Amino acid sequence: MEDFDDRRRAESFGEVASDYDAHRPQYPAALIAAIMQAAEAAAETRTQTSSNAATDSGTGTGTVTGTDPDARVPRILDVGSGTGILASQLREAGAKILAVEPDAEMAAVARAKGLEVEVSSFENWDRRGRTFDLVSFGQSFHWVDPMIALPRIHTLLEPGGSLALAWNDIEAQGELQTRLAAVAARYHAEGTTASLGTAAEDRFASVEHPALTQLRATGFTAHESTFVEELRYSRDDWLSMVFTYSAQLTMDPVKRAIMREDMSSEIPAAGLDAANSALLILAER
Repeated sequence: MEDFDDRRRAESFGEVASDYDAHRPQYPAALIAAIMQAAEAAAETRTQTSSNAATDSGTGTGTVTGTDPDARVPRILDVGSGTGILASQLREAGAKILAVEPDAEMAAVARAKGLEVEVSSFENWDRRGRTFDLVSFGQSFHWVDPMIALPRIHTLLEPGGSLALAWNDIEAQGELQTRLAAVAARYHAEGTTASLGTAAEDRFASVEHPALTQLRATGFTAHESTFVEELRYSRDDWLSMVFTYSAQLTMDPVKRAIMREDMSSEIPAAGLDAANSALLILAER
């Protein structure tokens, strides 16, 4: 079963919206900078095209900066925005953000940050003729059907626009990683351990990421980059992060509580060192 077909997991986050926002990590600054570079390039293309069209028609002066100071601000659609973690970082970096999020409770947390959020699945979202310099998915692309989403994204992008797919991939460092992965394996024999915060499966290993195949099949060109940063967690913060993932949220509550106790017993009282090997796939039409 593909992730997007497993609606029980896909729709499990609303009940822990506050914990999700508090404990899921932000994206590395270098990853945000790479997304913004692509968005700003597309915004520049858009405004230059608009300027040239106005000049050619005799209705303008060939510049847009004098009449619309916000014309070159990148317009980003953030899909599956959740509590607005990626969207907030992109807004702080200078973009104008519209977020689309299917879960009302997650959307409420994002709105409390001042983000503009429309509650809808991406497949049913009403675009109302709007276009964007960049469409982003932060930890959410695997929850949409790519064969439906990718053709639609083609129609949403301005000329020169880009698609950005981002995932954080966090694992404990050293021998502790092996012990935590062993605990996870005991409780997830069915193979749903990819998103545990323990990297029980190395999703971003040497094999090609499945999104790259999907992108090529729908007319995109793409390249991937990895951004690594060192992190430090207390025991409670690590466990709180791990238990906001859908693999745990959809467990039997008693089994989930026992798994948390078993993981807690492996983690030193002083906490643990971790690394985030965040993946970014940037694609163009």
